[in-house]
Amino acid sequence: MGVYVYVDGFNFYYRLFKNRNRRYPLPKRYKWLDMLKLSEALMPKKAIDWIGYFTAYVTPGPNDPHQPSRQRAYLEALKTIPCLEVIAGQFLQVEKNGIPVGAASNQVIRFTTFEEKGSDVNLACRLVLDGARGSFSEALVITNDGDLQEPIRIVTRDLQLPVTVISPDITVNGTVRNVATSATPLDVKLLKRCLFPDQLVSSNGVPISKPARWA
Repeated sequence: MGVYVYVDGFNFYYRLFKNRNRRYPLPKRYKWLDMLKLSEALMPKKAIDWIGYFTAYVTPGPNDPHQPSRQRAYLEALKTIPCLEVIAGQFLQVEKNGIPVGAASNQVIRFTTFEEKGSDVNLACRLVLDGARGSFSEALVITNDGDLQEPIRIVTRDLQLPVTVISPDITVNGTVRNVATSATPLDVKLLKRCLFPDQLVSSNGVPISKPARWA
């Protein structure tokens, strides 16, 4: 048995690339990330047996109608990794209340947005199930979502299996840190050497290209 890797896709993306707390934005080319190479860099000299990439398929937005095509290109690139499985949740339209950024007044308005649903639940279920089955000797969970505290605790405390948490944020959520075997922020210097080539070919012989916007 080797390492099973659980990637919280939306948390990973937004904490790396949409995080206002980062001193400097990361290059867009880092979005074309080979998760197997990254997993091997994070767990050197250990066998990566399986990678679960938990995400949801996005829909076109008024400010970025091409986001779905970029995401699908990336997910197709991930699927070229034999040990990787893409596990999809849902991307749902929701209504919320809030104050517009930069508004002159504090007037609350009603607005429509989209949210990813189900990925954290899917990840939690798979982590606990795989641990209970004895599928892995060690788990690597890439997230900074405090909602995953309990499944991580079950695996480390009840099942007595090690779980390493790598946070894509600049810090580690304290609730996760308290239950993980070890927890640390991702060293973003690793990303530069963990990228896919610009051009790939799927198992069906279909060409896959890095989105031009990520050049």
